[in-house]
Parts: sequence; structure tokens; C-alpha cells
Amino acid sequence: MKLFHKIFLCFVVVFSIAFQAAGYLLISFSYENAVEQEKEFAFQGFQYNKYILQSIMYSEPQFFSEKKAGNVAFADNFTVPVAIYGIDGECLFSNMAVLPEKLFFEEGADDRISYQIYEKDGESYIFVCDYVSQGNIETYLITQTDISSAINNQKSMITYFQKIYLMLLCISFPVIFLLTKAITASIKEVGKVAKRIAGGEYSGRIHTKGKDEIGELASNFNQMAEQVEEKIAKLSDMARQKEDFAANFAHELKTPLTSVIGYADMLYQRDLLREEVKSAAGYILNEGMRLESLSLKLMDLFVLDKQQFVLEKMSVKEMFQNLEQGMELVCRKSEGVLHMDIEDGCIKVDYDLFKTIILNLTDNAMKADSKNLWMSGKQESNQYRIVMKDDGKGIPLEELGKITEAFYMVDKSRSRKQHGAGLGMALVSKIVEIHNAKMKIESDGKMGTEVSISFPLQEEIVYE
Repeated sequence: MKLFHKIFLCFVVVFSIAFQAAGYLLISFSYENAVEQEKEFAFQGFQYNKYILQSIMYSEPQFFSEKKAGNVAFADNFTVPVAIYGIDGECLFSNMAVLPEKLFFEEGADDRISYQIYEKDGESYIFVCDYVSQGNIETYLITQTDISSAINNQKSMITYFQKIYLMLLCISFPVIFLLTKAITASIKEVGKVAKRIAGGEYSGRIHTKGKDEIGELASNFNQMAEQVEEKIAKLSDMARQKEDFAANFAHELKTPLTSVIGYADMLYQRDLLREEVKSAAGYILNEGMRLESLSLKLMDLFVLDKQQFVLEKMSVKEMFQNLEQGMELVCRKSEGVLHMDIEDGCIKVDYDLFKTIILNLTDNAMKADSKNLWMSGKQESNQYRIVMKDDGKGIPLEELGKITEAFYMVDKSRSRKQHGAGLGMALVSKIVEIHNAKMKIESDGKMGTEVSISFPLQEEIVYE
């Protein structure tokens, strides 16, 4: 059974039970009050007729001793139908058309008045009975009071109430239906959106303005959907990167291996002149160096993914003093000039990884035909910012977002000539992540590139 039907039936059942219970209590209360009033009226009538009987017993005792109470004229003295019985249970007088099937005489005079409600042929009566004595005369007096109007009023109220109940039930059905639909609308929306998400449409969201529990559910569902969409996007991106990695890796291997196999086969199959042999060997050497560079970079990437590194506090100025000679050597090979301006500061690093970052960035700058490389470092708030800027060819704006992807090369032909495989910046990005640092790459695509890396600043090392 659907939730809509459950809520609808619950509303109908609760409404029916509540309305019927309220009606029953109201009619019962009204009936009890009416009966109590009739009883009070019957007791008052009984007391009045008791006084009349006692006065007759006092003034004309011969009527009872001679058992002449059956005289019809005797009935004119009473205000309601009565019956008079002797102490032995013999009826002395009665002008009642109806009598209870079982009479209820209480022996003795204990001031307790007995009553009985009796119904016959659609009529209802209250019979009141009590012991009455005067002098030597002892009798039982029974009075009859018609309460059919009170009983009929109750029956009329029940009939009228049932009509009202059926009318309200007919009116409430569409109202309950609309209320149930309004309550379950948001839940249905959640189900529809969940179904779309299950079908691969991860951008689906629930639009609701309510601030109740269902509104909170919709809000939480939207947050969950956003997280799912982000995770799916990341997984899709990772899958794409893996596919690209595999394709690029295969491509990077294919080209040098084809050259190596081709030239090796030529050397093996043919008798060549010395110059031709030297040229073929040069090609084999060149492509072999490319394969060596590729394997080393790949090994570094795999190691970084699986190894846990211990970061130690180190002085930035001291590290660059040790790295300056290696950086200048890289620059001189490409006829570039290194300019350094390093302010002292303390950061947590793995020195070998930090060295890999700096030398890779220096090598990339020189491969971009830079003639000058400016390296600076300074403290900024709670960070230490290292900036490397060159005057090379730059990176096109549309390429900046892909620069850290594995096997990505801005100028593929130039990179291959320089034994590049497009793994340097991927390696740098991974090392930056290990150091909890942030890297930013900027270029106008025409001239020069600026790479800035911000490391969390540490307290200065105190030497004792």
C-alpha cells in the first residue's frame, strides 16, 4: 500500500472514530441529564402522591380496612397513575395501564425509595416504589411517570447525529484527499528525483519551500544529491584521466620503441656506412634516453602514491643555497640566467621532494626557451610563498587547467626532442599536495609563466 493511501485511510479512520466517540459522549451526556431530570421529577411526583395517600389513610382508613380502595373515584385523588399494594402483596388499587413484569417491594421503612425504568411497546416509564404507613395501615405505593419523550429525544438525536456524520464524512473526504496529496507531494517529488538520479541524471534537485520535517528531508536530499554529483564527477574525471594516462602511456612508449626497433633492425639487416651507423645509433640513444626519463618519472609517481613521507622543519634560505648550483647548471645548458631573492623562513618539507619541485620547474622554464628565471621567496601572513617567473613562450590560457595532468605537453614536438614525457608537472602537483601546500600557475599565453607555491609557515628553528 502506498504512503498516500495509508495517510488517507488513517485520516478517515481517526476522523470517524473521533467524531463517533464525541457524538456518543455528547448524546450519552444529554440522555443521562434528561433521565436524571425525569427521575427527579418522578421522585417529586412520588413524594407528592405519597402525602396524598397518607392523608387518605389518615382521614378514611376504612377504605383500606374494608378493601374498598378499588373504587374508581379513589383515582381522582392522585396526579399520576399509581398502584397501591398491601403488605401481603395484594393489589388494593391500580389505575396503571402498564405494570412492570416483576414488582420490587422493599421490606421495612428505611427511607430508601426504589425505582425501575421499564419499556414496553415503544413506551418508556419510571416506576417509583416505597413503603408507606399511617397508623396501623401499611402499604406499598408505586407511581408511574412516562419518560418516552426523553427516550425518543435520544433516538432522534442519534438519527440526527448519524445524518450529520454522513454529511460531514462526504465533505471531509475531498478535504482529506487534498490534505494528504499536499503532505505527500514533497515525498513524491523526492521519489521522482531519486529515480532520475538512479537513472544517471545527477543534476536533479527537489524544489520545496516548506520548513517542516519534509522540507528538511528535501534539503538534506539535495545536499546528498550535490555530494553524489560531485563524487560522480570526480570518479568520471579520474576514470577519464586513467584512460588518458593509459592511452598516452601507450603512445609515449610506441613512438620511441618503433624508432629503436626500426633502427636496430636496419643495423642488423644491412651493411651501413660508419656515418649511417652512427646516425642510427644516435636515434636509438635518443629514444632510449626518452624511455629512461619516462620510466623514472613514472616510478616517482607510483612511489609518491604509496609512500608515507616524514616532513621536517627546514630553513628555506639554506635549502636554496644548496639548490642554487643545480639550478644554475640547468639554466646554463639553455643559456639562461638565474636571479634569486630568497627571504629566510621555516617550512615543513621532505628535502628530496622539495628539490624535485624546484628542479622540475627550472627545467620546464628552460624548455620554454626562457632567457631569465626569477626565483623569489617571502613570508606572507601565516604562509611562505615561493614564486618562479620566466620570460619564455608562456602557456595558452585554455591549457592552464590541464598542465598538471600526466603526459600533458603544451608543445609535444619540442618536449619529445628534449626527452620530455609530460610527467614533470604531474609530479610537482603530487609533491605539492603531500606538503599541504597550494600551487598557482599564471600565464597570458604570449610571454612568460609564473608559478607560485604557498607552504604553511612554521616557527623558526632555534639552534642551541
